[in-house]
Amino acid sequence: MNKTSPFAILGVGLAALSQASIPPVQSGPSGKVKVFILAGQSNMEGHAVVDLTGKDYNEGKGTLANLLSDPQKAPTFQHLRQKSGTWTVRNDVFVRYQRQGEPLLKGPLGFGFSVYGDQHHFGPELQFGHIVGDKFKEPVLLIKTAWGGKSLYKDFRPPSSGGEVGPFYKLMLSDVRQALQNMNSEFPNLTGLKPELAGLVWYQGWNDGVDPKTAVPQYEKNLINLINDVRKEFASPKMPVIVGELTGPWVKAEGGWTSHRDTPRTDRWLRPSRITGRDPS
Repeated sequence: MNKTSPFAILGVGLAALSQASIPPVQSGPSGKVKVFILAGQSNMEGHAVVDLTGKDYNEGKGTLANLLSDPQKAPTFQHLRQKSGTWTVRNDVFVRYQRQGEPLLKGPLGFGFSVYGDQHHFGPELQFGHIVGDKFKEPVLLIKTAWGGKSLYKDFRPPSSGGEVGPFYKLMLSDVRQALQNMNSEFPNLTGLKPELAGLVWYQGWNDGVDPKTAVPQYEKNLINLINDVRKEFASPKMPVIVGELTGPWVKAEGGWTSHRDTPRTDRWLRPSRITGRDPS
């Protein structure tokens, strides 16, 4: 079992097989399916590259395949590839991703669940799925609800922030409800198991960060409201929440970006003890 905390890593994802080739999963002692919502903008959509090369991909230097060719780094990610050389596909973790205006992506955890819908890209669902899959005895369902170029200030604006509720906040909830309602038909291997909402992973912030006058000052409160509203919507007041920190082509973020990026780590309400449902010490 991977000893890394399931709430510590956002990162790497792998190849999809047909469900017909995946045997029925063991439900574990609870008879439940652990369900995680993976929400956000392009960060969550998935733009990491598996194996593409050429000038558009820095000659393949930043790909997963290249990473695994490094003998010093490969052991950390050895769970992503079988000894035979084929990519790992789990039979106990499943992914659902309804892209906007595109066919539904669904199946066992592997490549194929990025915004591109191909076998050459992946998103945070990959490494996160492996970690929670190792953590829980029950099977896991990851519901991705991500759309690029969307702000929390407007597009994901939660009801408690006042004003017009963001259309993508509504769409996020709609996608989750639909996934839970259709779980048995979309994932026959999970038939008869009861879904249990186990956490929300939020990976977003760029579109708010480029609006320092209005969106950045409100980001902290809007994020707290979103967490509370989603918990209330699904009657899960202590649902764990993971907030991914923004990355970028800098060593030290400049100006308002520093406070914006550091909000989840510096705000008392958003301290890990609070967003995971425990009282702060």
